[in-house]
Amino acid sequence: MFLPPTFLSKMEKLLPKDEIEDLKTAIDTHLRKSIRVNTLRGEIKEVKESLINQGFTLENMPWYKYGFFISNDKKLRIGNTFEHYLGKIYVQEASSMLPVIALDPKEDDFILDLAAAPGSKTTQLAMHMNNTGLIVANEPQIQRISALQENIDRSGCINYIITRNDGRKFSQFKDMFDKVLLDAPCSGEGTFQKDIKARYIWSQNKVIQDSRLQKQLIESAIIACKPGGTIIYSTCTLSPEEDEEIIDYALNKYNNIKLGKITFDGLQTSSGNIEYNGKEYNKEIKKVIKVWPHKAKIEGFFIAKIIKK
Repeated sequence: MFLPPTFLSKMEKLLPKDEIEDLKTAIDTHLRKSIRVNTLRGEIKEVKESLINQGFTLENMPWYKYGFFISNDKKLRIGNTFEHYLGKIYVQEASSMLPVIALDPKEDDFILDLAAAPGSKTTQLAMHMNNTGLIVANEPQIQRISALQENIDRSGCINYIITRNDGRKFSQFKDMFDKVLLDAPCSGEGTFQKDIKARYIWSQNKVIQDSRLQKQLIESAIIACKPGGTIIYSTCTLSPEEDEEIIDYALNKYNNIKLGKITFDGLQTSSGNIEYNGKEYNKEIKKVIKVWPHKAKIEGFFIAKIIKK
C-alpha cells in the first residue's frame, strides 16, 4: 500500500501513535457502496423491496433514514438497475450525505450550492426541500456542468437554476441566501480509500493552493448568507490547512458569525483540532467535526456549521 510520506507525517501530528496503523488499514480497506433513496421519485419501502428482490442487501445508516449501505453476492451493479435509471436512488458516498443533513434544508428555502457538480448534494437539497424554494447550483467548471444537469434531471428536481461563476463572485450578493452549502474543492485525502490514483497525485503544494482558494470561497459564502442564516463548510480531506485553518480564518475575520453544534446519531465523529504544527486555533473549532475512516468506517470528511448573526 502506498500513501504519500508527507501525508502520513501530517497524520502522525493529528492522531495518537497507536491509531496510525488503524488509519492506514482503513484507507486500504474496500469502501462500502452506499445509496440514497430519492423520495422525489420513489418511496423508501418500495425501493428497498425492489432492490432486495433483485438480490441486494441493504443496511440503513443509523444517522440518516434515506441512506443505505448496499451489497450483493451476485456482483450485480447498482448503477444498472431501473431504480438508478429512473432516479429513485442516487449512488452517493455516506460521507457525502452529511453536509446536507447538517445544513437542514427546509421547504421554501433559498439556498446557494456554491460548488455543485456532480450534483449529489444539489439533488439531496431538492429532495429535502420537496422541490420547493430555490437552489442556485453553481459550478465554475464548464466541463462538469453536463454531469450536474444530467443528475438533476434524472432525480426529478425542478427547484433549481444552474450558474457558471467563480464562487468568489457571490460576495456581490450580500445577505441574499437563507443557507449556503460550500463543499469546497480540496486535496481529496478522504478519497484515498476508493481512488488509488488520488494518493499518487496528492501533494502538500496542492493542499496549500486549495487552502488559499477555500479562504476566499468561505468569505463569499459568509457575505452572501442572510443574517440568521446557516453556512455549511465541508471537505473530503483531513489536512488542517484545508479544514480547521479555514474556519479559524473566518472566525478571526468576521465578528458576525459563530459555530453551531453538529451531531449525527450513531456515527462516530471527532472534534476539530485546536492546535496544529505549533499554531493555535480559535477554541470554537472544537465544534466542527472530523470523520476519520478508521473510526467511522466511511470516507474521511470535515464539516463545520457557521451561523451568521
